Amino acid sequence: MTKRRLSLIFSALILMNGCATTEQHTAVVKAPPPPPQALPVKTTPSILPAELAPAPDAIDVLVKQVDGLYTKGMSDYQAGNLEESKQEFDQALSTLLESGLDIRGDERLSSEFDKVEENVYTAEAASLERGDSLSLHNNEPAPLDSFSGLTFPVDPRTQQRAREELQSVHSDLPLVSNDSVDGVMSYIESHRRGYIDTVLRGAGKYGQIISEALHKEGLPQDLIYLAAGESAFNPLAVSNRQCVGIWQFSAGTGSLYGLKINRWVDERKDPVKSTQAAVRHLKDLYQTFGDWFLVMAAYDSGAGNVQRAIERTGYADYWELRSRHALLAETENYVPIFLATALIAKDPKAYGFDVPPDPPLAIDEVTVATPTDLRLVAELVDHPVEDLVKLNPSLLRWTTPGNDPAFVLNLPAGTKDQFEQTIALIPPEKRIWWRAHKVLQGDTLSGIAAQFRITTASLAQANHLAVSSSLEPGAHLVVPLAAGNEVTLARVREPASYRLVHYRVRWGDTVDLIADRFDVTPYQIRRWNGLVSSKLEVGRTLRLYVGSRGSAAQQTLPARSEPHPVHPPAHTATAQKSTATQGNHPAPATAAKDPKPPQ
Repeated sequence: MTKRRLSLIFSALILMNGCATTEQHTAVVKAPPPPPQALPVKTTPSILPAELAPAPDAIDVLVKQVDGLYTKGMSDYQAGNLEESKQEFDQALSTLLESGLDIRGDERLSSEFDKVEENVYTAEAASLERGDSLSLHNNEPAPLDSFSGLTFPVDPRTQQRAREELQSVHSDLPLVSNDSVDGVMSYIESHRRGYIDTVLRGAGKYGQIISEALHKEGLPQDLIYLAAGESAFNPLAVSNRQCVGIWQFSAGTGSLYGLKINRWVDERKDPVKSTQAAVRHLKDLYQTFGDWFLVMAAYDSGAGNVQRAIERTGYADYWELRSRHALLAETENYVPIFLATALIAKDPKAYGFDVPPDPPLAIDEVTVATPTDLRLVAELVDHPVEDLVKLNPSLLRWTTPGNDPAFVLNLPAGTKDQFEQTIALIPPEKRIWWRAHKVLQGDTLSGIAAQFRITTASLAQANHLAVSSSLEPGAHLVVPLAAGNEVTLARVREPASYRLVHYRVRWGDTVDLIADRFDVTPYQIRRWNGLVSSKLEVGRTLRLYVGSRGSAAQQTLPARSEPHPVHPPAHTATAQKSTATQGNHPAPATAAKDPKPPQ
């Protein structure tokens, strides 16, 4: 039979309201059904009488099932498929714990549980140390979401001031004062002053980057206020429609304009790259519509929505489309919010705002060709790791990407030379394992080696020193921690004492997020609380054994609570019932005495 060839033509543009977005139209052509085929003849197996059939060994079946999940999890872990491996490890433990069998009472099950527990802990410790956990980015709601669904009564005083200012303020875009714009200005003055404060500060930090990109493409400078309304210049702004970054790109439009989104990075959060993409997108929209107000509407809701509104009404005018409610409800307020923000930001003192701008973003850029841990970088340049995270908001992992030898890492200004000199001491393949130590007064090679539980000879060799060398305070030593020795590496940072913290689960919490927050591993949280999966019930109280020094828990504990050191708990195989109640505002984590940690 002759096979017919079909051609599939796809035009892919993404439709998403409330984002920098385009639309998607997909033509689908159905292939003809395959011809019927003869089915193979099946033979009926002989069936033994029930009384003669051997009874399956429930424990043997369970062990084989758990082994299969565990083996697949380890395979995925070694291949770098971390999310899949975590799910398979969870399922392996859940299968054991939910079997209803006496795990500790049977030698095979007990051995299986111990094997899975110990090896999964090792894998998760390695995952944490290799930078495979998420970075501590604090995503924040996009400002536009807070304007959604509101009406904006006009304050006559604000309206009068706006119309007076409009006569003297300079702009390279057509600024307008009308009831819609003046109503938003009145609302901002009375209810959203913090929004303008944030805009004014952020414009100082990112204004130069945006101004240069706009100038390069020959676009109006005042388009900077589009970013102000979208995100208040916050690279970590995320809308309720999952649009991200300073320019609030959807995933589809971001990819269309060359922004990478993968397990390592989300370049929608990169201020420079997202600005370059936004400028190109705005230029394309202007070539389509030739009117900046229509461009803004299309930037918000998609060019197709605006084009259809024009076709339905016959008006290529934003204000006419708005009056006829031909645009999406959110888009009706989008341009007034932009104009109100621009008018206030151009002369903030006239509206009672006096906020100094942040200094311009000052960074050194270095190309990092091999995966390198941010914590190592921070130690090499004498800055808190939080500084590195803030300067590199597009990074999703603790390490630089393993799939991009041309990745550019942002360093604090003035640290490039120091970084390049010290990183050269560390073999490229060791940069996800080794650490650095700044020499303090009185430090010795043997003392530092003991602190990190390595030999003095290996420390001296890594730094091209003699074992008897004296150390100069302020110098940097690289610390050659053993690659692959995850448990030892984790113990180097393990505090000497612990406190029990009761943490009530909040909406949006995950095991991974809580683990990051308290500097423990996800597996430890599940082990201490008898969790059979990563799912959490809002309001449940978790028991966390947290290091008493240098951990996030110290920041959340009430000042009156004293630490109560306990030994780190061993594993437990039984689930604990939560005594917490549901609530929209759960209590913060609290310290508690626990004379009998779970064994």
